[in-house]
Amino acid sequence: MKSAGMIPRFFVQVYFFILSEMAMVYRVLHVVRPARGGMKKHLEILFRGLNCEKYHLYLAAPPGNEIITSLEPFARKIFPVPIAEGWDPFRDWQIVRTLCSLIKSERIDLVHTHGLRAGVLGRLAALFAGHRAVVATFHNLLDAKTSFFVFFRFLQAFLNRFATSHIITVSKALQEEVQKYTWTPPEKITVIYNGIDQQVFSNQGTLPHLTPLSFGLPRNLPVVGAVARLEPRKGIKYLIEAVPLVDKYYGPAYFFIVGDGPERESLEELAKKMNLTERVVFTGFRSDIPRLLSLFDLAVIPSVQEGLSIFCLEALASGLAVVATSVGGLREIIRDGETGVLVPPADPAALAQAVGELLKNREFAALLARQGRELVARNFSHTQMIKKTEQIYEKVLMERILK
Repeated sequence: MKSAGMIPRFFVQVYFFILSEMAMVYRVLHVVRPARGGMKKHLEILFRGLNCEKYHLYLAAPPGNEIITSLEPFARKIFPVPIAEGWDPFRDWQIVRTLCSLIKSERIDLVHTHGLRAGVLGRLAALFAGHRAVVATFHNLLDAKTSFFVFFRFLQAFLNRFATSHIITVSKALQEEVQKYTWTPPEKITVIYNGIDQQVFSNQGTLPHLTPLSFGLPRNLPVVGAVARLEPRKGIKYLIEAVPLVDKYYGPAYFFIVGDGPERESLEELAKKMNLTERVVFTGFRSDIPRLLSLFDLAVIPSVQEGLSIFCLEALASGLAVVATSVGGLREIIRDGETGVLVPPADPAALAQAVGELLKNREFAALLARQGRELVARNFSHTQMIKKTEQIYEKVLMERILK
């Protein structure tokens, strides 16, 4: 009799949830660390695309970070919270208290964290606030070689179990890592690929065309390009080490490295030490990536660790052939010999051979580029990413009401 009585109660709850869905506006707090590159673009797509009549978006982000300027037109409120690089127990505890207070005072309906550091602090705050609707997006997982990886692994397992309603990973490879290292059941994780607005990268013909001469370079050589945050996991040093080896397979070319980060100074020093300063160009941060891609003849992603490279998607959408390392989510975009070329990570010789052969065989490179562009259009659109994220929100909010 008890179970029979539960059935009507369940349907009553569902009925009221549907009614509330028709009229309710939900307050969603996004918690982020200093966001650049791929994560920044990911957030821009979400804030522009999520249904603003149903979801009022709030942002907790570090003061002075460019993500605040970028998302300000789409956010109801922005809260400057100093989520910084590195871990500091006293500072981080203050951040947790601040976020906990925000969740309560702003009557937040759903907390959505992005990245590892914001994911820890935001979910702890939600837990202390007694909040039951929490989504965490993993863009990467901490390197297993990190000294405090074991502690971090158990901390993530605890948060995934007790402080998270649902987890989003940006690739299947990352989903498998989260399951493996944090013992999280697969039904609690959904893969939602990063998406891009392909139209932005398909209209390059309307943009002023760039050439090496535009950058004051003396020769009109082919250009190999990489766009990345300059940090060790992006593997840019292996690309620089590959530059002299490309001559063996093709001949001289320019290598453009676009982006900034903690490794920039050491990478520039490496290029100088190898006498490559006339052929390796560091542009720093650029906001005009669609236009810059018109300069490239070939794109390279030399990462040693990768969630899902948005630059890879942008390059393919722009009609470029791609050479990428066989790591993480890159293997879900690049099918070797079909939509690009895969090489082992941390292997300058293999990287150089692949780059040289594609520069030499332009017909094959064009075939890879065409098939890669079709793959992006099918599987990596920004509309798919937004729709699937909203489905997770609906699921989590319904579970909160039914509990």
